[in-house]
Amino acid sequence: SGRDRTMIDALAPALEALPRGLDAAAKAARAGADATARMKSARAGRSSHVSSAHLAGTADPGAEAVATLLEGLAAG
Repeated sequence: SGRDRTMIDALAPALEALPRGLDAAAKAARAGADATARMKSARAGRSSHVSSAHLAGTADPGAEAVATLLEGLAAG
């Protein structure tokens, strides 16, 4: 799974939840993306070059994109 503050933090839980349906996958992706905003540092990806002061409270853009995409698919 993720925990690196990347899109994988949303994608991995979404893929694990997918057998339970698209809605479950979207909810898992959202939880994963939201969790990145609480991570104090990034271990991979572009965010690894940003200081922790600028990361605080902001979700990883890649994780946010995955969650938003799956939420849109689930709503459609």
